[in-house]
Amino acid sequence: MSEKVGVRRIAHALGLTERRVNQLVTEGVLSAEGKPAKYDFDETIQAYISFAVENAKGRGAGDAEAEKKKLQADADYKRAKADQEALKLAELEGRMHSAEDVESAVTALVYSVRSMLLAVPGRVAVDAARCKTAQEISALLQAEMSQVLDSLSEYEYDPEVYAQMVRERKGWIASTDEDEEPSDT
Repeated sequence: MSEKVGVRRIAHALGLTERRVNQLVTEGVLSAEGKPAKYDFDETIQAYISFAVENAKGRGAGDAEAEKKKLQADADYKRAKADQEALKLAELEGRMHSAEDVESAVTALVYSVRSMLLAVPGRVAVDAARCKTAQEISALLQAEMSQVLDSLSEYEYDPEVYAQMVRERKGWIASTDEDEEPSDT
């Protein structure tokens, strides 16, 4: 038969505070009888050991799950960084263009078209004044517009234009010799 002891002796034997022993009684981990509380020494020690073992198992599983999540997050982060670096490389190699550079190039093209179209009246005004009929003016305007559209149809993608935009955006000094690599500054 095991001896009945007080909270102070149980706390000392388990390396806990008296308050923690009382919490474990409230949580149903340990059992006590009477007022003041008396504990069956052997039974209380066994109950606490079982509680500690179960708690350690649960924490171990939680730690393993947390470690797994941490490793997955780390792998996702590294994959995202690798993808980001691949995109930067594709941009530097001219296989991909940033939306900012495309917008800038398209804006330049639109302004070029605008200036060509706005120049039409000045170029045809004198010739139009010499025309006697509306059909002659129409033919003159049609010929001039065809010339503008033909000029625009000759527009070709120039990868060097985009490469220059990337160098300017990155703050690199443009090289005067095409064989030199751009330098980071």
